Amino acid sequence: MRLGGVAAVALGGALIGLAPIAVRLSEVGPLATNLWRFLFALPILALWAARSAPTAKRDTFWLLAAGGLFALELNLWAIALTKTTVANATLLANTTPVFAAAFGWFVFKERLGAGVLLGGLCAMIGAVLLTLGRAQTGVGPAGAEQGLIGDGMGLAAAVGYAGYLLIVRSLGSRVSVGAVMFWAGVSSAALTFVLCLITGERLLPHSVQGWAILVGLGVFVQVGGQGLIAYGVGRLPIVISTVLLWTQPLAAAALSWLLFDEALGPIALIGAGLVLGGLYIVQRARAPVTQ
Repeated sequence: MRLGGVAAVALGGALIGLAPIAVRLSEVGPLATNLWRFLFALPILALWAARSAPTAKRDTFWLLAAGGLFALELNLWAIALTKTTVANATLLANTTPVFAAAFGWFVFKERLGAGVLLGGLCAMIGAVLLTLGRAQTGVGPAGAEQGLIGDGMGLAAAVGYAGYLLIVRSLGSRVSVGAVMFWAGVSSAALTFVLCLITGERLLPHSVQGWAILVGLGVFVQVGGQGLIAYGVGRLPIVISTVLLWTQPLAAAALSWLLFDEALGPIALIGAGLVLGGLYIVQRARAPVTQ
């Protein structure tokens, strides 16, 4: 196992775990916050993509479509943060492997073994317990009904991200990571801008601190976090990568506990454990066998 890959994925996951905290602290709405996250990242991603081989027009179209799904995922998740706890929104959005396994079965005809089914069942039971635990404790930025909507948005975000990964996987053998991140970022920014106009969210923060949060999201989270993960995942077994990426929801949950007093109650803790355990079982069952 390469220690560089381990450090990259763990650090990348921890950096992405800062995103929900930044969304909560941002001086603009969740959609506008994501818009600036994409815009501040694009110049750096453009330089990264320019160092790669040119992308075919057909592949560019699919990457733009993937970016639309990524924007859908990120914006649903960001709105969920305003309705439920950071831990719930982030953990539920990270159930992507379950939906990716289902899409793999439907599109690529991948066989769903007992491990995938068991892990998916564990993760879904855990998601239900997370929701019940949040309703029982009453923590979070909204009431019980809005919290339920937020939890649903977190799960819907996982579906969108699974679709994004499905497209990226189909293009992975001929498109560079830099090109994927740049073109997906272009369409993500465009779609998010349209959503901001439709919802009427204020686009400009009113202080230096507000701008600093948005710049940090673009540079450290979108470019740094995603870039480190892209580097490390290509150098590690998928099961190890998955476990290390749990630094994202764990870091988010810990920081939300400290900053927003969003402690996980006993039921929610059991649910979180089932979600993480279920994701591990799914990824282990889907991991390729190496000699």
